[in-house]
Amino acid sequence: MEMLLSSGVLIADALGSLQSRFPDARTRRLLREVHTAVAESRSGLSGALARFHRSFPAGMIAVIEAGEEGGSLLLAKRLADLAERIAYEETHRRQIRQACAYPAFIIGLAGGLYWALLGIVFPRLTELLSSMGGQLPPLTRAVIGAAGLLRHGLPIVIAFAAGGLGLIATLRRHARAGVRIDRWLLQFPIVGSVYRDAAVALICKIYRSLYLANQPAPANLDLCQRLVGNHAFRAGLAKARRLITEQGATLSDALSATGIFPSLACLAIETGEKSGQIAAALDRVSLHFQAQARRKTEAAIAVINPLLVLAVVGGTGIVLISFFQATYQIAYAVH
Repeated sequence: MEMLLSSGVLIADALGSLQSRFPDARTRRLLREVHTAVAESRSGLSGALARFHRSFPAGMIAVIEAGEEGGSLLLAKRLADLAERIAYEETHRRQIRQACAYPAFIIGLAGGLYWALLGIVFPRLTELLSSMGGQLPPLTRAVIGAAGLLRHGLPIVIAFAAGGLGLIATLRRHARAGVRIDRWLLQFPIVGSVYRDAAVALICKIYRSLYLANQPAPANLDLCQRLVGNHAFRAGLAKARRLITEQGATLSDALSATGIFPSLACLAIETGEKSGQIAAALDRVSLHFQAQARRKTEAAIAVINPLLVLAVVGGTGIVLISFFQATYQIAYAVH
């Protein structure tokens, strides 16, 4: 869409080209309905896409709606921003999936081995030694006891975890509780820091694109507020909007007063305001925190993967040692 609109193609014609040539059949059906609505002037592009809220979230629709107000070229720029954002998020998710694939494979193999040894082999060894009047070695008995405890306690742990997650999800729907919970989540090691950096990068990027379109600061903050899912960030952006509209605060001072935005980002924005280059400052802040989120993710994966594999290999080693001890005990009893 961004390429077609930048080339001067009308919105309806661009949708017509896409709906007939897009490779995915489900998306072609969706685009066909959107094209019909736009071509018959029943709604604009944002209104037609808003009907498919599972594919086009409210924040995305808000960005497209803001672009429509400035014409096709401005809409093309907003679509380019959205495409870049989606590509970044997809790259981030793919990186995490690829990093988790090998540990998941190791955990699956270890789980199968644990199940075979603890569920099938060890009970038969216990029966065999009991019939001979012998006993299992202390390590083997400890492993079997831990397995039984885990087998009986795991459903309780899963139930408590599911109940806790459900309670958190319910509390997040309430304004005050949601803000407090999300503030706590932002303080969570690694995950909270990465999310904060990614959210700051997204907000600065969207604000910059709207600023270049001569949109007022309150409207820009409203739109950014709709794009983030964290209630603490939403409350912070709402507070910044009030400070700008009611007290005439600058953008950097308003963001600094929220306590959510990093001081380095506020300093860079303040420097851009004083030099008259706020768009360049926002762009640099966005690139910096986007790269920082990527680096933190890569560092966390580089540390977690070896630790996880080491834990799985160590647990497997203990189970195998206990197995061989039990086997040796049987051989000794037979002898």
